[in-house]
Amino acid sequence: MEWKQIKQLSDKYWKADTTIEEEKQLRKNITSSNDPLDPQEVEYFKTLEQFSSVKLDDNFDDQFFKNIESERQTIPFFHQKWFQLAASVVLLIGMAGGFHTYKTKQLARQQEARAAFEIAKSALFMVSDKMNQGNQYTIDGLKKFEETHQKIKTQNFNN
Repeated sequence: MEWKQIKQLSDKYWKADTTIEEEKQLRKNITSSNDPLDPQEVEYFKTLEQFSSVKLDDNFDDQFFKNIESERQTIPFFHQKWFQLAASVVLLIGMAGGFHTYKTKQLARQQEARAAFEIAKSALFMVSDKMNQGNQYTIDGLKKFEETHQKIKTQNFNN
């Protein structure tokens, strides 16, 4: 196969347009070619050839599962109960901690609300006091006005 044909097949391979027969032909010719295209491409196809020749033993699955079974440790029934008990204790401690945190936050909110209520109450008392003072000032002013009005009336009748 010519170098140009190998280059065309390589370009087609990297665009994922080759058939299985073309890929086999490319692998065969690129690894035995004296005119290397790209050293990385040649190395890639050589590695593919090496991996395609690797085969697993027939008893690989059996050995694999034996290793897994030998590494798996079963927990005795007695220990399982202790783990369940420990998990329950941890769960209860977590719930108690969460409840305590919730109650603490609720108490803090209530204290903040009471403080806000007291501030608002004192502000309203101050406003009420100032309005009462203003009301007294107005009443005093009206009394003076009334007295002056009466004096004017009495003086007009006397003249």
